[in-house]
Amino acid sequence: MLRYKRLNIHTTQGFAGELTRESQYVFNYRTDNPACEIALSMPLRAQSYAANLLPGVLRQNLPEGYLYFWIREHFGKVARMDDMSILAIAGRDVIGRVRCLTPDAAPDQEIPGESLEAILTWRGTEDLFADLARRYALASGISGVQPKVLVPEQLAQTGKEVIDKSTIKGRRLIVKASGDDYPGLAENEYLCMSIAREAGLDVPDFWLSESRQLFVVQRFDYDEGRYLGFEDMTSLMNRQTDEKYTGSYEQVAKALTLFCAADQVSRSLAELFQSVTLSVLLRNGDAHLKNFGVLYTHPHRDDCRLSPLYDVVNTTVYIPPDTLALKLHGSKVWPGREDLLRFGREHCRLDHPDEVIDRLVETAMAFRPEAESAIWRQMRPEIEKAGLLLTGLHRRPVSAHPAQPPASAAAGSASD
Repeated sequence: MLRYKRLNIHTTQGFAGELTRESQYVFNYRTDNPACEIALSMPLRAQSYAANLLPGVLRQNLPEGYLYFWIREHFGKVARMDDMSILAIAGRDVIGRVRCLTPDAAPDQEIPGESLEAILTWRGTEDLFADLARRYALASGISGVQPKVLVPEQLAQTGKEVIDKSTIKGRRLIVKASGDDYPGLAENEYLCMSIAREAGLDVPDFWLSESRQLFVVQRFDYDEGRYLGFEDMTSLMNRQTDEKYTGSYEQVAKALTLFCAADQVSRSLAELFQSVTLSVLLRNGDAHLKNFGVLYTHPHRDDCRLSPLYDVVNTTVYIPPDTLALKLHGSKVWPGREDLLRFGREHCRLDHPDEVIDRLVETAMAFRPEAESAIWRQMRPEIEKAGLLLTGLHRRPVSAHPAQPPASAAAGSASD
């Protein structure tokens, strides 16, 4: 049975070194270029990095759920399914700037890609996501239980003009499917991200397919033809994937303070507060350590900052008794207004966190998609109840509740 014992590790800035599997995982730099360092906490040195676990920056992208079982099903007979093998199979295209290649693999291999319009308008009888998975699962080093694959966008070309392909870079997309266990999940995420966008949070471009079965989001780690560094909180905190629900939002804030560039700390903490408040408002019980991360050019550029928002869904429509993913002030119970105000002032360094809460609540309460759907009819009462709790209106007499959303908030649109 095939067993991978050595992988070459590349970054956007060039070849970094070798990862070997002995009694432990051992990484050695094979470069003298500091820009090729693979992680914020792994500086260039002659000494090996050895541990029983993969380095966090590599471990963070190990497939979970759908992709993990797809790889096991297709390769389990020929390769030992340990972390090293999974990296060898799926580590070519991962979120971030670090690539894992087998020694005989070429660093650059062109993948034709797919038309975004074709994905969004697919009306065939075959399962489009299953077809995408067959073609792109091996180039999809991405974590998360939800069915998802990384897909390059195919740029449309017209006429007979000859174009140098090296000069044009299409968008990199993540295509997600609802799955059988969570009906309406793709539309659920689309609606939550639409509310976030309406409220002014930093979000990547995203789309919902006409069938409402696929959610497509543009990768935020790809900019002007280059991949940016990305590390989620499990990497920064040296936690294993199964520890992603262990910890607190205060610890996330502390990590941002430690790792973000000095001129990015205030902004990153403010965006973290918005993100946590929005998750409380939208009843997103999956805002765990892997759903917060940082972006940077390379470890020596000094531009590290919180990444755009991603993976936001209303979870209480599927799990009614759901709670926070991480602790806030020592508890996973949904926090009230005072708890969030304290978090904003003490850990996110905000002078007026009340204004942020009010803006987010106002936007969410006023949001209406273009067309009602079954999943929105389930989500809306959950969001409105949370909004009332965060504004204190639930304590007033019924007659004191506003009959309509605040007039100052424009109704949202759920279409691109």
